[in-house]
Amino acid sequence: HGIRASNTAALFLEDVHVAADRLVGGVEGKGLAQAQAVFGYTRLMVGAFGLGAGWEALRRAIRYSQERVQAGAPLSQKQGYTHKLLVANAARLEAARAYIEWVAERLDAEGGHGLQTEGAVAKYAATEGGNRAAEDAIQALGGYGYTKEYMVEKIKRDVRITTIYEGTSEIMEWTIARDRWQEHLKSRGAYYQDWAARLDAVHAEEPQNGADVAALALRALATIMERCRLDRLTRNQHMLFRLGEWVAWAETAATFTARVTSHPTSAIPLTTETRQTLARIYARQAALKVAADGLQWAIGAGQSDPNLANSLNLPAIYQAQAGMIADMDCTVEALVKAFPA
Repeated sequence: HGIRASNTAALFLEDVHVAADRLVGGVEGKGLAQAQAVFGYTRLMVGAFGLGAGWEALRRAIRYSQERVQAGAPLSQKQGYTHKLLVANAARLEAARAYIEWVAERLDAEGGHGLQTEGAVAKYAATEGGNRAAEDAIQALGGYGYTKEYMVEKIKRDVRITTIYEGTSEIMEWTIARDRWQEHLKSRGAYYQDWAARLDAVHAEEPQNGADVAALALRALATIMERCRLDRLTRNQHMLFRLGEWVAWAETAATFTARVTSHPTSAIPLTTETRQTLARIYARQAALKVAADGLQWAIGAGQSDPNLANSLNLPAIYQAQAGMIADMDCTVEALVKAFPA
């Protein structure tokens, strides 16, 4: 099992009498509300665990890729290895970092309470991303990845719990979808359309950030949510949970592309230019994820619009994939430079 370095154990209380004056919070029946009041903070904290674990696993994979030679060249020079196991994870983790930092700044400004939905998005994106990075690091190291000596198997065992405690990933999907669904209804569909318009302004100032593609993701998400409303697709629990997943992808892409230039980070030795490249990569992935998966599951749930694919602007999203391989090539060079063997 994992998290052996943490002093965590099961606790059983049998036939224990707890006096009324020992009630946490002082008021009966308010426990859930009291817990939810700090979820924005506690889930953000668990998200940071996932982010750190994911990057540690990824660093080890990047360094290993420079040492392991196959067919006359190091693995770091082979796209089939780097673009699948290294670059995609770097983009996902940096998007999660941008969102975590954004939420943390808001919590500091607002007294450390609230932002339950944003805390759920941060936890979901960072812990799922960290778990994926650790899994891919094991694969990247081959047989060595499965041994204790190389540590990535330990990281995998440790990071796995972050997708479970403080709310499972499925609870996060439900929480995110439930809350953002209400925003969609209250705003009459304008919530993500307005956010996309703000990204248009970012793109006008910083065209290298990928904010235009993140805006495509937000507009596709708004379209899917409206179609869910019109056809009552959220009666299907699976559709509701998938909405939570797409919200997380779209919001992290939007935040990453909006902040990558204006809010540089010293937490990782990557240049702003490299992080801009990662933002473009991630925005493309997010737009395609939201639109293609959204179309698939809307059709699967029985949506009635024969022109939904066009409404999602899928041609523009596919066209936005241009330059992806070149950006991934540049990212590999930057990762190798940042984390030399």
